[in-house]
Amino acid sequence: MIDPIHCLIGGSIIVTLLFAIVLLCIRRFQAQHASTTQRIRSLREKIDTALQDECSPTPKEAFSTTLKTVQLTTGLQMPRLRNQAKLHQAPPEKYTILRRLASQGMKAEEIAAILGISHIEATQLLSLNSMARSNR
Repeated sequence: MIDPIHCLIGGSIIVTLLFAIVLLCIRRFQAQHASTTQRIRSLREKIDTALQDECSPTPKEAFSTTLKTVQLTTGLQMPRLRNQAKLHQAPPEKYTILRRLASQGMKAEEIAAILGISHIEATQLLSLNSMARSNR
């Protein structure tokens, strides 16, 4: 026959072991959860730091910097562009003489002989001169 005290002791030992097993499982789950939570926080901080990096300018600051660079570059190029355009200089003497000779009614052959250029060049220069006069 089974002694009721032994059954009671055996049952309480089984319940205690089951309780210990459940408690161990809960603690293991909590430890894993804490580790996962810490990893997520760490990743979130890294992402926030990367997104709010103080070294990278905001779009407005980047545009402002680019605009300043463009203004500086344009300022540096303007004297060179004015020099290339030669707006402040008179045309070469050859073209001034050609214009005067053409206004006197001289033909391309005569102008070519006076300026020492070919007939074709004189013809082209006369055409350019007439186009320049018509655009004024």
